Formats: sequence, C-alpha cells, structure tokens
Amino acid sequence: MIRHTSLRVAGLAFALLFGFWGTAGGGSRAIADETAIKESSRELPSAPLGPENIWPRFRFQIPEKPIRVSGDLNEEDRAGMFTNAAVPPLPYLMQDNYTRDRRIGRLPVIQVENASLRAVSYPSLGGRMISLYDKRAARELLFDNPVLRFANLAIRNAWFSGGVEWNGPLYGHSLLTCSPVFAGTVATPRGPILRLYEFDRTLETTWQVDVFLPRDDDRLWIHVKAINPNERDVDFYWWTNIAVPMTRDTRVLSPMDYALSHDFTGNSRLTFPVFDGFDGSYPSRYPYFKSVFFRKPGSGKPWSVCVDGEGRGVFHVSTPTLFGRKFFTWGTGRGGKRWMEFLSENGRGDYIEIQGGVTPTQLQTRPLRAGGSIEWTECIGALAMDANAARGGDYGGACAAAGKAVDERVRDAVLEEQDAFFRAQAGAPVERVLHRGAGWGWLHEKRIGRRLSPGLLFEHGVGEETRPWEELLTKGTFSTETLGGEPRSFNVSAGWVGVLRESAQERGATWLHHLHLGVARLEAGAFEEAREEFRSSLAQKESALAHRCLALLEERDGNIDGAQVEYERAWRFVGNDANLAIEICEFFARNERRQAFDTFVESLASSVAGHERIALAGAQIALEEGDYASVRRALQREFCTIREGEVSLSDLWFASYLKEAEARKGGVLSDAESRQIMEQHPPPREIDFRMK
Repeated sequence: MIRHTSLRVAGLAFALLFGFWGTAGGGSRAIADETAIKESSRELPSAPLGPENIWPRFRFQIPEKPIRVSGDLNEEDRAGMFTNAAVPPLPYLMQDNYTRDRRIGRLPVIQVENASLRAVSYPSLGGRMISLYDKRAARELLFDNPVLRFANLAIRNAWFSGGVEWNGPLYGHSLLTCSPVFAGTVATPRGPILRLYEFDRTLETTWQVDVFLPRDDDRLWIHVKAINPNERDVDFYWWTNIAVPMTRDTRVLSPMDYALSHDFTGNSRLTFPVFDGFDGSYPSRYPYFKSVFFRKPGSGKPWSVCVDGEGRGVFHVSTPTLFGRKFFTWGTGRGGKRWMEFLSENGRGDYIEIQGGVTPTQLQTRPLRAGGSIEWTECIGALAMDANAARGGDYGGACAAAGKAVDERVRDAVLEEQDAFFRAQAGAPVERVLHRGAGWGWLHEKRIGRRLSPGLLFEHGVGEETRPWEELLTKGTFSTETLGGEPRSFNVSAGWVGVLRESAQERGATWLHHLHLGVARLEAGAFEEAREEFRSSLAQKESALAHRCLALLEERDGNIDGAQVEYERAWRFVGNDANLAIEICEFFARNERRQAFDTFVESLASSVAGHERIALAGAQIALEEGDYASVRRALQREFCTIREGEVSLSDLWFASYLKEAEARKGGVLSDAESRQIMEQHPPPREIDFRMK
C-alpha cells in the first residue's frame, strides 16, 4: 500500500525538445501524463533494523579474505584487483541488531511517475529503487520484495533483497544500503529529476544518482556521478545491482567475447553458456550459487537483458563507462532456495540480479583521480522480443536478437544525447530536499571550508552522532554535555585526526580526545600508540569503550587473562548491553573458557542470554566438551544474522554427529563412514545455507 502526501512537479518540455510522444500520440494531454515526483509511504511486513552497534569493529578484527588471481586472466581483467576482499566498516558502525520479528511497518518512499512507469525508491534505505512498475502492461519489472527482512550480507552486516541497489564506492554491498540518504528535486528544461545523493565517510567522496522519467517515455533514465574532492587519488568501485524475478524459463542474455566465473576466492575463465552439463544462461538450472561476468572489451553500448519464455522482460543499457556486466543467481539447490526465502517469504523470494559496473569484475577498482569525477548514464525498461529467438539454443543468435530489440528501445544517438543532457545537469542545484541523510557531508564541508559540489545540498545534521564533531569545529573542544556521555560515533580519517590533535594541543586533551585518538590509531594498526591513548583516557575517566579496546589489544597479544580482566571492567560500566555480551561470550568460546562462559551467561538477563550468537558460542563450547546433544538443541532455531557464504551452522550440526560417531568407534571415521552419517542426519532446513 502506498500513500501520497506532498510534492508534484510537472515536466513539460522534453517531448517538444526531444521528439518523444510515446504511445499517447499527439494532441492534448491530461495532467496524469505529466511526470510527477511524489513523497509517499509504503506499508508492508517489516522486521526492525534496530540501533547501530556502538562498539567499533576494527580492521584487524575482520578475517582476511584472500583473492586468488587465476593465471588465465588478461591484463585488463587483473587491473585494479585487490588481494583481500575484507572491507573494514569504520568510521561506520555495524548494523547487526535486527531481528526476524515481523510487523506491519510504514516506510517513506519517493515515486517518480508518468503515464507509462512508476519508480519507487526507499530514501531511508540507501535510496534503493524497490519497484519499477510498467503501468500500461500492468507488470512489475523488478523483484519487488513483498517484505522487508534484513540479513548479514553487507559491509556493515544488514542488507535486504530486491530492487535496484547503488553499490559504491567500496567493494561489497554499500555502507549506506540500510541507512538514510539525501533525496531532492532538480528542475531542468526537460522536466524534474530526482537526485539521490550522499557523502561517503570512508573515502570522503560524494555520489549522486539522478533519476529521470521524461513525459511520454516508457524508459527510466539514470545518471550516476561520483566526485573525489580530495588531494589524493582513491580506488573507486561501483556496481548497479538490478534484482529481477526468476521463473523456470528465465534467461539472461548479454553480448560477450568470453566469460569469467566469480566466487569467494577469485575469478577464472568460464566456458559459457554450457558448462557442468547445463546451459548457464538459464539461472533456474544452477544447483549452486554463481556469478558470471560477460566480457566484451571495447563495447560502445554495454547491455544485458533478462527475459521469460515469452520473450518479455527487462533491459539494462549504459554508456561505456559502466562497461562491466554480470548476473548472479543463488541457485535452486537447498541452500540457495533457503537464502531467497530467508530474505523474503516462502514461495515468493525467487530472484536473480543483472548488474553493471565500472570494472570488468567485482574484485577490481579503478582510479578516481584527486579533484576528479566519474559519471555515466544508464537506462532501464521493459523489453519484448521474439519468444523463439529468446529460447534459441544458439546463445550467440539469441544475443543478436536481443541486441536488435535493445537497439530499437535505446538508439545510440538517443543514449549519447541523454548522457550529454545529464552531464550538463549534474551540477544543477537541488531545488527542494525531500529526504535527509546524515550530517557528515555538511560537517566535511565545514571542515574543509568549501562546497563539495554545487549540485549537492548537504544540510546541517542534528543529534548525538554529529554534535561532538561539530563542537570541535565550532568551539574548539568537546562540550561538558558531550564529555558527560559516551561516544556514539567515530572518525578515523587523517583530516579528523588532525582536528582532534589540534584541539588537544590548543584547548587541552580530555578523556574523549584520547579515546577517539586511540580508536583512530587502533584502526590504523598503530597498536602501541593506541594502547597509550586508551590508558591516558582511563587516567582521566574510566569508560567501557577504553577497557573494551584494551581487551582487544590484550587478546591480540596473547594475554587472555589480561583480556578477560579488561572485559570484566568494561562490563561493569554498561549494565546489560547485548552487543558487548555477545562479544564477551564469543571471546570465552574462542579461548575455551567454559566456566567463565557459564558464569557470565547466568548473570545475564534472559532477553540477552537467549541471543542466537550467545547460543551459538555455547554450542561451540559444548562441541569441544563432547556434549553433542546440547549442540543440536542449540541449533534447533532460526538464526537471524548468519553471514552470506557462512556454513558454520550446518558444519556444527554435522560435527556433532561425526564426533559422536568417532567417540563410539574409538577412532577416526573413514570418508565413506563420514558421508553415510552426514546423509543420515541432514541439518534442519532453517540452518542449511550451503550453496555449493
């Protein structure tokens, strides 16, 4: 259900200037034919996201994910490839306090609509375009998830499936995919543009997505621009991820000279479409998850389409800057089906993604020069092609037929002209802000003393997250009120560290100066400097965070007793904080301290002691102690925060039976015996996320 509330903006000139009359023809037009941008709300079953986790997660805490570089990759397919796929979240905090408890909720949405299409975006959730509805065909073009459920797939943990996700400027699902962004209208000679935009705190860059639906056009136009205002180059990443429904006969077509396969360890050449005994252009035929990159170097108009057995579907085309093309499927095996339904509802979650990026694959970045920018234009819309051609056994022939259909929908000259129009409007000012993001962009502009872009209006943020940092810039130090509380945000960039040091030197270092400097030094890997800062902070005022950070350092150094002491000190200051309780329980489990674990859990409120991650830590301890029945009891539940690609639940389940069998046998099981036991004891569906 969508309810409209406030804004309507008419686009009048585009058809006259550009010659598009669409199916409406000439003559007089009703008001409903004009392009409108509206603020609305959407009602749907939702799980609460919960507050941010206030305990910063440092890069040294994140397990490394080494990338294997295959010998069959050419120079372009290797360029900018990173060696470690682990992305540290700081200065952002983790979003891991969501649940599976659904209730009817209401989300703010912004609609861009004309007589042909209606695009619906979630400005409070990264600007995700959740729906693109073809009004004349009465057909949804995207996978519009009927529920809002979060799962552990993004850099900061929380993620949800469906729609079009704007993924940048760091590898992985965006740092802001579950956070509010700015949205505003931009007036142009051809009609109104919806501008989604934000400031990225990690690279200290900006991005904007301009959404344009001309009057009488049945295609949605998108222009993306990222700006690097810094005096240093950055490694830039971007992929536009488009979720579309998957049926048994869904087929993905994209021109290619060759294909690459992608998994969690790296890229390699792939014989496509036929491999492993099936035609991989049909996503429903995969028994496992798969990412396929279509490689056609030098393409002047990259595109991909997803069509059903009748030749109907959606196309995605772009200017050459967004030349990467990929499709992703969870696969239709037990684990893949579980993931899709876990993210949605039973029987309603089947989808795939077609994607476009600025690099050949998603394990690569490209340089964004100091003071420079990068921009491109995309177009999404309905596609209809001959059904026989769409199902043709010859993949090249099917692609050729799809290419003709794409060319009819988006002529080269039209794409080029639209790109020129967007580039001219990219710096046009936001006329009215419809939705507000965070205040960090405004603070950054205040710190550097200039606007980041004339086309981006960053407004003053309010609240305890940004207030301490504004105090540093305006008053030179932290206020008494701020010093009397606990930090709820962190900054670790060189610029903000400089502000902290200057404030400490000129106005005196408080406990909070030392604490923030300790966090920044710990993130930078300067462990001894961080330790000294935390000790200096504690000398002025004891705080849970300083003790917790010292606990991390003690454990890193192998001083487990010292780490436990620091955790105990931290715990005295926070009462019953669930996030810290989980961290402490996982510490006990890692270091096999069963008695300390049991004593600590017994002291917790039942609402905290029953948390799934504490139960999982207890199951790991029980496995080591041979209490196999307790392991299996702990796994008889649905886990909310299981990580994509993580099979710890099913591994733990199998391990309980295998170790129990070894104890009965009094020796190591043979491979055949292990396989038999695993076949006899499959894990409950709720915990089976295996996709291989």
